[in-house]
Amino acid sequence: MRHYQCDSPEAAARIVAACLLSDGYLGADEIEALVRHDIERRLSLRPHQFLVVVQSLCEDLTWSAYLDWGDACRLDPAIVVQLAADVQDWQMRRDVIWLCKEAIHADRHVSAGEAGFLRLLRAAWELPEHADWARPREVIRLARPHRVE
Repeated sequence: MRHYQCDSPEAAARIVAACLLSDGYLGADEIEALVRHDIERRLSLRPHQFLVVVQSLCEDLTWSAYLDWGDACRLDPAIVVQLAADVQDWQMRRDVIWLCKEAIHADRHVSAGEAGFLRLLRAAWELPEHADWARPREVIRLARPHRVE
């Protein structure tokens, strides 16, 4: 598997790509959802860089699996932990989880592979199963104390 620098846009994008491929199928609805939610800006990717990361991941999976595509998409839990270790930044993790959830729900069906991938990712990052990570960062505002004069 290729090496990406820790907390790099490519490392974050590879986790999203792996989530989408975890059911053995990358649907147009999933890609459209990521485009609609501005994955490239959110992860600081260059234009079309997400698709390059997807292609690189597919090459890595098929090269190392020695099996058919369906088997290649069944990521070993140790690989998910390895991918997760490449993202340490809390905000980047939050964005990755949110993008994964938006994409896998785009086709109105969450496969066992996709759900399992998210469970493994949350466990690797020690995140609660039902944490509210679904809100984009734009709607999260820190409360400011109101000054009374």
